[in-house]
Amino acid sequence: MKNNSHVKRVFALLIIAVMIGFGVRQLLLPDTFGTIGHYRADSLKDYLNLKQVYQSQETCAPCHDIYDIHEKDVHYDVQCEDCHGPGNIHIAEIETFLEQNSQEPAESGKYAKEILDAVPEKLVQMPKEYTLEGCLYCHRKLESRPHDFAQVDPEEHYGFLHVIDDSIQCVECHDPHEPLFLLEPVSVARIHPTIYECDYCHKEHPEESYKDVENHPVIFECEDCHTAIVQDFKKREHASMRCTACHLYHRENEMSGRIYKNGNKQFCLLCHERKPFKDQDSLPQIDVAEHLQEMPEATGKDAESIMNSKTSCLECHYIFIHDPDLIKVLLEQKQWAEKVIL
Repeated sequence: MKNNSHVKRVFALLIIAVMIGFGVRQLLLPDTFGTIGHYRADSLKDYLNLKQVYQSQETCAPCHDIYDIHEKDVHYDVQCEDCHGPGNIHIAEIETFLEQNSQEPAESGKYAKEILDAVPEKLVQMPKEYTLEGCLYCHRKLESRPHDFAQVDPEEHYGFLHVIDDSIQCVECHDPHEPLFLLEPVSVARIHPTIYECDYCHKEHPEESYKDVENHPVIFECEDCHTAIVQDFKKREHASMRCTACHLYHRENEMSGRIYKNGNKQFCLLCHERKPFKDQDSLPQIDVAEHLQEMPEATGKDAESIMNSKTSCLECHYIFIHDPDLIKVLLEQKQWAEKVIL
């Protein structure tokens, strides 16, 4: 190339641009950048000085007795603010009220219960609005969600319960703090091996049993281990339902989870309580107060004990679900086997 002066000029301009860039970078670079990592160290102080927006569940516990109910049921690991929103304004309003009324916290930093009881109700309750979409944000049936995560197709679910008004909200039947009305806390529910069902791999159920499919991997259905119970259940009133409709399963890891054997009458009433938005001529439904008033004469028990019993439904209607004599025999066999093994 006889004349390459234009190339030299281009490279000279590039070098000048790079030098200017480095100079500007040095002028704009924060003093603490890179001292403890590839970021501005003072940003940590900025974050620490931000006002706390979200509180912890432990912040809610001293004032709200419903916290204990929430902790025992399946929503125990759902933070209060996931549904109620940030608690910073709520906490600030209460503390301002207490300060204005010359109330000082105890040494632990918490206020005594009798002091908290004096807080006006409008300050105690956080704004809450339950909507269908609010619940479906977590519980809408999606292909991407784990099979054993509680999820519903609203149309299918309302059809199963014969709901005639599709605008009805979930909270008309389910208490967000106690969605399954468990008799015992989640933490003491029975550990059960992980259940892999056909739906894990197949969008539609195979026509044949997996046992009839050559070289099919070993999986388990309820009937494989609980043969007598499942065979008997097929003759019962609830035979059209899956076992896991009542014996709900919650996976904790790849190997096992917890299965809830729930006998609370509130759980039975999720389906069987008479509601104005249900078709009255389809699913068996009762008016709870009226029904329980009739029971003393039918059972020979006093009205108060029946009203207070959490298992009053099963005390009379267990026969429609399982054969009590069969369950008794199987439990005795299980207890005998455990003694022999131990």
